[in-house]
Amino acid sequence: MNFFATENLKVGYKNTVVVDRINIDLNKGEIICLLGPNGCGKSTILKTITDHIKRIGGSMTVLGKDLNHLSIKNKAKEMSVVLTERINPGMMLAEEVVAIGRYPHTNYFGKLNKKDLEIINESIEIVEGEKLRYKEFQSLSDGEKQRIMIARAICQEADIMVLDEPTSFLDIKFKIELLNILKKLSLEKNKTIIMSLHEIDLVSKIADKALLIKDGKVYKYGTPEDIITDKSISEVYNLGGGYFNTTMGNIELPKVTKFPKVFVVGGGGKAAKIYRALNKKGIGFYSGILFKNDIDYSISQTLAYETIKEDGFVDIRGKTIIKAKEYIKNCNVVIDSGVSLVGINKGNYDLLKFASQEEIKILSLREENMGLNLINHYSISSIIEELANSYLKIK
Repeated sequence: MNFFATENLKVGYKNTVVVDRINIDLNKGEIICLLGPNGCGKSTILKTITDHIKRIGGSMTVLGKDLNHLSIKNKAKEMSVVLTERINPGMMLAEEVVAIGRYPHTNYFGKLNKKDLEIINESIEIVEGEKLRYKEFQSLSDGEKQRIMIARAICQEADIMVLDEPTSFLDIKFKIELLNILKKLSLEKNKTIIMSLHEIDLVSKIADKALLIKDGKVYKYGTPEDIITDKSISEVYNLGGGYFNTTMGNIELPKVTKFPKVFVVGGGGKAAKIYRALNKKGIGFYSGILFKNDIDYSISQTLAYETIKEDGFVDIRGKTIIKAKEYIKNCNVVIDSGVSLVGINKGNYDLLKFASQEEIKILSLREENMGLNLINHYSISSIIEELANSYLKIK
């Protein structure tokens, strides 16, 4: 039996269905992330699960028991909540806000005992909120408030934690720390965590399952490894004007479709920033010779006019070199990313040598000249500047 499940759940407002036929099944200790564009119904689903909004149809169960059959207090013991709405606790200190999470476990008078105080302290420590505990909650920054609200949810010691965009307003340091906290709660405390996220790249790093929502329906449900693809993200978010590279976890703007006059010699992760810098300036480019297992490859596939590629872990073949040389002949400039030119990469040395013989300008990030008439640069920005100033009648 699944720990938490929904069956044909319909969520919305009054009789207006926002998302229909939601079927999820979670074991204890699993994390699920809800993904979809703004307004697709992620928050509505979470508010329905937490009973802030009444379901329109279907069922929600914990260990086979319908959540509607639990009392408010027992439901609070089963489920803690961090929603996007900002609370206004008046003059309460951060520590007092965290302590609210203990009240489902207190007696009729709401008195906190020694164990309650220990749990409050531990919850504040988990989110590194010690410096915030005696500050007035309303005086905190949005990110600090988020820490305290998550501490309150931890303090509640519920088996299920429901979080609506918990990484919003957080800097990268605490965003990473928060994900570590949630993963630790999942693995060590066996907490089942249901949350929505905007950061697609984080989902595969934290979630056991994902729910993609599009046009009022569940587009896909399953493990992130299976359902989060370039195609599914493009369709769910209607990315007509850009790309999301799920391999690298990167957003990319639409590539330049003008006929290129620049060839980038890349590989080994050396050229990824060059590709983006060129694309940002509206400069189209060819890219090669890249191995299909190169770090640069997937970004080049997205941004380059054409990528000259080779199979991984083999010497670059002669026919691939000949193809790349044909593209170089039509270019005004070759950019050398500084990739290794020995071993299986020796073919790229042949390309630079060919460009030099053809008297095509080579702007290089390589420190040595190698007898190739390289124009050496020490930064990508200086290459782009020289392109713009000297050669880019080619845009």
